[in-house]
Amino acid sequence: MNRKSIIYMAAAVFLIALCIGGFIKKDADAAVKTGIVNTDGLNVRSGAGTGFTPVQHEGAGIKLSKGTKVNINSEQAGGWYNITFKYSGKEYSGYAASMYITIESKKGALADNLDIKASMISKQKIYAKAAAKSPYLKSNNKVVKLKAKKQVKIITVKKVAGSFWYGIEFKRGKNELSGYINADKVKINKKNIPAYIIKKTAVRSKASAKASYVKVKKKTVKLKAKKSVSILKEKTVKGKKWFKIKFNVKKKNVKGWVLKEYVMFKSGTETSAKNDDTQNTRKPVILSDAEFEADMTEQGFPESYKPELRKLHSVYPYWQFKVYNTGIDWSVAVANESKPGLSLIPNSKSPAWKSFEQGAYDWATDAHKIFDGISWVAASKEAVSYYMDPRNFLNEKNIFMFESLSYEPDYQNSEGVAAILAGTPFAGASYTYTDDTGVQVTKSYQDTFVEAAALTGASPFHLASRMRQEVVTGADSVSNSVTGTVPGYEGIYNFFNIGASDSAGGGAVEKGLKFASVGDTYMRPWNNQYKSICGGALYISGNYIKRGQNTLYLERFNVTPSGTYSHQYMTNVVAAYSESLKIYEAYKSWMASQAIVFYIPVYSGMPEEVCGEPQGGLNPNNCLKLLSIKGNVTLAEYAVSPQFVAGDTVTGTYTVSVPASEGAVTIEAQPVNAAAVVEGTGTVSLTEAVTGRAVTVTAQNGDKRTYNIVINRY
Repeated sequence: MNRKSIIYMAAAVFLIALCIGGFIKKDADAAVKTGIVNTDGLNVRSGAGTGFTPVQHEGAGIKLSKGTKVNINSEQAGGWYNITFKYSGKEYSGYAASMYITIESKKGALADNLDIKASMISKQKIYAKAAAKSPYLKSNNKVVKLKAKKQVKIITVKKVAGSFWYGIEFKRGKNELSGYINADKVKINKKNIPAYIIKKTAVRSKASAKASYVKVKKKTVKLKAKKSVSILKEKTVKGKKWFKIKFNVKKKNVKGWVLKEYVMFKSGTETSAKNDDTQNTRKPVILSDAEFEADMTEQGFPESYKPELRKLHSVYPYWQFKVYNTGIDWSVAVANESKPGLSLIPNSKSPAWKSFEQGAYDWATDAHKIFDGISWVAASKEAVSYYMDPRNFLNEKNIFMFESLSYEPDYQNSEGVAAILAGTPFAGASYTYTDDTGVQVTKSYQDTFVEAAALTGASPFHLASRMRQEVVTGADSVSNSVTGTVPGYEGIYNFFNIGASDSAGGGAVEKGLKFASVGDTYMRPWNNQYKSICGGALYISGNYIKRGQNTLYLERFNVTPSGTYSHQYMTNVVAAYSESLKIYEAYKSWMASQAIVFYIPVYSGMPEEVCGEPQGGLNPNNCLKLLSIKGNVTLAEYAVSPQFVAGDTVTGTYTVSVPASEGAVTIEAQPVNAAAVVEGTGTVSLTEAVTGRAVTVTAQNGDKRTYNIVINRY
């Protein structure tokens, strides 16, 4: 299947620790922990021991400063951690002595795994911990001070002794440091930030305790705890920080102001925040119809979502439907996702599905621009609207495009993977490879996907489905990406076609195998099937699922706050729909008894009517390819002014001058699209000094364009 895989190497890297000279003390599927370097000049080595060479950056060994944040992937024998971290803007991995890394406590966190851009309000010293009595953060034995307007990233929010503290990350020299600052000293940059109310509050019309309350239908708006909102900006008035928020109440989009103490950012995909309503809780609780109605209303599901959700609830009462409040206007989202090249569709589709916008279609040649492979063109705005509108897919088969892609071992097992692999060459199949210690290992493909899920936190069903879409070409055939036989890349595998961007000249497989063969991240080189599947899972999990794009829908349409409208795994506008059907096939025999959680996007300003499939299917091109005016007496061809340009969609009037001796001219015209009809051509008698003639082009879909010809005799 032709589809473009996009590599964003700057995303967070989550690597499985490979044992070199030691053994793993903790289970490989233990959660990745966050650590803070507690000494200056910490060496990072290529293996778990001082005898291993330092990890290099531009020819020099890396030394981490005190306060550098690292991800602890595993604990090694002898008191070593396998870590990943940022250094000079790049991702690195290696090993460091555990005594020099303090595991960061998540205790008291109201929100965690955030990615909120902000700036310092004034010059401030940074604290090592979230407390006013905490020692200051030091680097190279100097207290770290940040200047006013210094850009930082808020990653955690804690409440200590009644005060809110931001855990922040920032760059200092070549190191990425982290520390804490009182929330009043930092200002978030203007942005739609998902948040929720943490205790009941009324909403003010301005950032002032004396301002009037916001009212809807003459009633003061009071928001309950856990109500989803979007933070638009902040303002400090008389020492008090206020947030401007946007939310939905009684089918209306409302804006107002609340004090910072009443609202909290929503955590990332993995969080310990007790009040975060985005957490996946798998406890099977059946809501009564009345409770279900109240829950939908409380969350802010629009009325147009509710009929189909009611149907699903009646059949699958354990399922949980959660609002994913994008904080984005519907028309803005569609316009951005409809930009040429961002959402693609096969050229074989009828014209209604394909874009005729500038940059996507050439009106002069009646040809759509190829953006990927040999047949993938820009989808029309109507096609994008159809596949973006969640209301089209609130049914038992397609609802899985909204399912969380995190690993749920309670029901995501080897048998379910086997159902996805059925009808492919991987069904019931095994492979044998030699591991890094020289031992031959035999594994089944279905068990490998479950192992990959345990190692990375990604759903094994999602991984198997993604692999099937990428490399399975038939019941008995696969792409060369996974044969291990491509010349120059013998023994190299790429099960998810990562890096395999296509082009008119081909070469997608080779590009993907080149990515798989070099580098030391994601378990590369992928010189056996196990490394390719697990390493590819690390890439998908770290670059997408763990950064908030944790549903098929959000991988296709990134309407999260991080990299909005970019960093999208697939360009095929149909991809989420297609993959949801495969997931359904794997789930259908047992899904009724599982408490599956779905995050369903909601936009502001959505149309009342569901966006239907594009209609018509007829070509709208009503341009001329040729316009010719010849004298009947002189047989001369006369040039028009302005100069005629084939496919011109701007000019509507053309002027031509002919000698008085010409008693008539013949107008010839041909449309760009053969199905268009041209009227007004033929012989025109010239009896006046100025003669006008209208040439009309009617496109296949009925759209008309008129070319006005003005003939002057001299």
